[in-house]
Amino acid sequence: MSEKRLRRVLVANRGEIARRIIRTCHRLGIETVAVFTEPDRHALFAAEAARAIPLGRPESYLSVEAVISAARESGADAIHPGYGFLSENPLLADACEASGIVLIGPRSATMRALGSKTAAKGLAQGANVPTAPTLLFSADPLLPPAEQLTAFAHRVGYPVMIKAAAGGGGRGMRVVSESSDVAAELESAAREAQRSFGSPEVFAEKRIAPARHVEVQVAADRHGNVIALGTRDCTLQRSNQKMIEEAPASELRPGLEEELCSAACRLAKAAQYESLGTVEFLCSPEGGFFFLEVNTRLQVEHPVTEMITGLDLVELQIRIAEGARLPDLGLVAPPVGRGHAIEARLCAEEFTGSFALSTGIVQEFEVPTRDIEGATVRLDSGVAACSEVSHHYDSLLAKIIVHAETRHRALLALREVLSRSRISGVRTNRGVLIHLLSQPDFISLRHTIQGTADLLPAATDREALLVQAHALAAAHRCLSAHSAWAAGSPWMRASPIRHPWSTISGGTEVSSLTTRTPDGFQVECSCSGSPSSLMIAIDDLFPSHPESVQLRARVNGGPSITKAAIRRDGRITWVHLPAGSIALEQRHAAPGGGSSHGHSGRSITAHIPGKVAALPAPAGSHVAAGDVVAVLDSMKMEHPIKAPVAGTVKELPLAVGSVVQAGSLLVVIADD
Repeated sequence: MSEKRLRRVLVANRGEIARRIIRTCHRLGIETVAVFTEPDRHALFAAEAARAIPLGRPESYLSVEAVISAARESGADAIHPGYGFLSENPLLADACEASGIVLIGPRSATMRALGSKTAAKGLAQGANVPTAPTLLFSADPLLPPAEQLTAFAHRVGYPVMIKAAAGGGGRGMRVVSESSDVAAELESAAREAQRSFGSPEVFAEKRIAPARHVEVQVAADRHGNVIALGTRDCTLQRSNQKMIEEAPASELRPGLEEELCSAACRLAKAAQYESLGTVEFLCSPEGGFFFLEVNTRLQVEHPVTEMITGLDLVELQIRIAEGARLPDLGLVAPPVGRGHAIEARLCAEEFTGSFALSTGIVQEFEVPTRDIEGATVRLDSGVAACSEVSHHYDSLLAKIIVHAETRHRALLALREVLSRSRISGVRTNRGVLIHLLSQPDFISLRHTIQGTADLLPAATDREALLVQAHALAAAHRCLSAHSAWAAGSPWMRASPIRHPWSTISGGTEVSSLTTRTPDGFQVECSCSGSPSSLMIAIDDLFPSHPESVQLRARVNGGPSITKAAIRRDGRITWVHLPAGSIALEQRHAAPGGGSSHGHSGRSITAHIPGKVAALPAPAGSHVAAGDVVAVLDSMKMEHPIKAPVAGTVKELPLAVGSVVQAGSLLVVIADD
C-alpha cells in the first residue's frame, strides 16, 4: 500500500497526552481537532488545537459513537487515541475502518488478540515467550469461580493475582492470600473491570514476587518489519500504578536485555503487529522473566525512550499509520541509546499513609524547566495556573523528565527540579517523589514492585515535615503587615504574647503557641500528642505575589538555611519546602464541641471525591471493626471504606450512584 499523508488528526484524549500529540502534529504541519467534555471545557489542550468539539458528559471520552461523529463533523482523516480511554478498544478501530478514517494505532484484530490478556498469553506461549502459571475461569455451574481460584492457589501456591482480562493499569487487579475473602475480591475485581474496560472478565495467575517490571518498546510497520527501540524499568509502583520510570533498564544480568527485546519482537510478529506497542515483563532476581501483557498504544512513560534515542514516538506512530516502512524512517537496526532518562509522574494525590485523590483549582504551577548543569529537563503538563482538577479523570497532572549521561546524575537532577517546584491549590505527590528518589534501595536498584510500599514515607517522616511547615507558617504569620507582632510594632515593647494557631493537614492536627524573642520566634507545637519546640529565625523575605512569599530561615539555630514558599488561600496556607508541600487548613472547633456533622454516633466521611459504588452494610445492620461499609469509585478504581469500630449502622444518607465530595458524610455507626 502506498503512503497517504495525514492532513487533519482528531485527538481522542485529554490532559498532557492530548497536548503532547498536538505539539508533534503542529511541528509536522498537521491540523489538529480536540474533543472535550463539560469538565474540560476550559482545559489547555482544547484551546491549543485548531478546533475543539464538545462531547458533553464526563464519560463521553469512552463513547466510540461520539468520537467518530466528531471526526466526521471536523473532516479529520485520522484519530490518535493517546493512552487510556478508547486507545485499546477494538470497537474504535472497527468504526474507523468502516468510516474510512485512519486509526493511529494497531488493527482491531491485533487489539483483540493482545488486548485480552488471556488471548495474549496464548500468543506468547506460541511465540516461545515465558508466561506465569494461569487460571482461566470456566462456566462450570458445579464449581463456582471462588472455588476454582482456591483450588488453583493451593496448586501453584499463594499469593495469586486476579486481573482484568480486558485492561491494565492496576484496575480490576487484586492480590489474594490465604486469608482473603476470595468471593468478595472476585466480585470487586469484576465490577472494577466492567467500569474501566466494559468487560467483567477476569483471570488469575501466580504472583511473581519479588520482581522488577521491565518493558520493551517495539515498533512495527504494515510491511512486516519489527524493531525493538529499547527497554524501560517501571518497577517503582504503588497499587500497580507506575510512579517513576526510567530508560534503559539498568543492572540486568548479562544477555537479559537482548533476550527481552528478542522475545518482544517474536510476539509482535506472531500478532502481525502494526504501530508502536509495549511488551511488559516481570523479571525475577534469579534472572528469569515472564510475559505480563502488551499495551497496544503509546505508553505514559514514552518520553524516557524519546530522550535516550532522539526519536519522536508520536511522529513515528503517524508515519507508520501513513504507510511508511521502518527502514525508510532510518530504523534498520535498534537505535543506540545515549545516556539515561528518568520520569516522575506528578499527580493530584495526597499521601497520608495511603493515597487519596485531590481536586480543586490550580492556583500556581511552577516547575523549573531550564536545563540543570549536565542534564536536560522536559515537562509534559496537562495543567497550568487556573486549571481545574476534577474527580472524573486520572490524577496525573504532569510528567517531569530528565536526561543525563548517567543514571546517578539524572536522579540528582530530577530531585533538584522537584525540590524547586511549587503547586498550590491542589495537593500533590511531590514530597513522596522526592522521598523515593532519595531512598538507598532505589538508588542502588535493589527495589522491587512489591517493595515500593516499604520505601514510602513513614508516619514520623510525614509528621516531621508537617510540624516544620506549620512552624514556619506560624512564624511568618507574626510578620504579617496586619499583625500586632510585625517588626517595629509598639505592641512588641510589652510582655511577650503567646500566639495560638491550630491547623489540620491530611487528617493530622497541629496546634502551636508562638512567642517572639530577640532571636526569632519560639514555636511550641503539638502533633499527634507529641510536643516539640522549634526556634525559627527568618533571615530574608521575598514577596512574589499578593498572597505569596518566599523566605529563608534557620530552624533551631542551625547553620543551614531552609528555603520555603508560603501562599495563603483563605483558610488554607500552602507551604512549599524542598522536601515536599503541605496544605495547612486553619482549624475551627465545632460549636459546642460536638460532631461537626451534627450526628450522634461515629461519623464516617469520604476521604476522596467519587461515586458511591456499593453500600454492603444496610441501615440497621451490625458491622465489626474493619468491615467494608461503603465502596467509592474514583478514577475508575474502587476504594473500600471500612468501619473504624464495631457497631450498628444508624444512618445511611446516600444511595449507590451518588456523587460525593471529600468530607461528605457516608455512614453513621452507633458504637457498641
